[in-house]
Amino acid sequence: MHYIGLDWGTAKIGIAIGSDETKFASPILTLSYHSLSEIIEKLSELIISEQAEAFVIGHPISLAGEAKREQSFHTFVKEIESLGLPVYFEDERLSTKYAASLAREFKGSKKVSDDEVAAAAILQTYFDKK
Repeated sequence: MHYIGLDWGTAKIGIAIGSDETKFASPILTLSYHSLSEIIEKLSELIISEQAEAFVIGHPISLAGEAKREQSFHTFVKEIESLGLPVYFEDERLSTKYAASLAREFKGSKKVSDDEVAAAAILQTYFDKK
């Protein structure tokens, strides 16, 4: 099964891809956006090009008490769910240290953003637990 990993932010989103066959996540891009429709359009393209069958989204547990950001996250999730693929969540707090080690690995091979690396860490953490 092929997955798209997402590290959500209010202005940009890190995106990674991976497969549970290889159990390896790879950062692919950071998408700056102004509307959810921009995200949905790009993810629709990625579903086709990467033959994705599910999403793994980093869940920002630390949003408790931040009503506006929490509402934005839930609105984002509803839009992702509208694409019709299963959506799984991974506690992104557990991915922070892992993202730092991945950053060293990926930054040597190509230019990647912290958001992409965070998305890869979220997806890799999900694979490692399976």
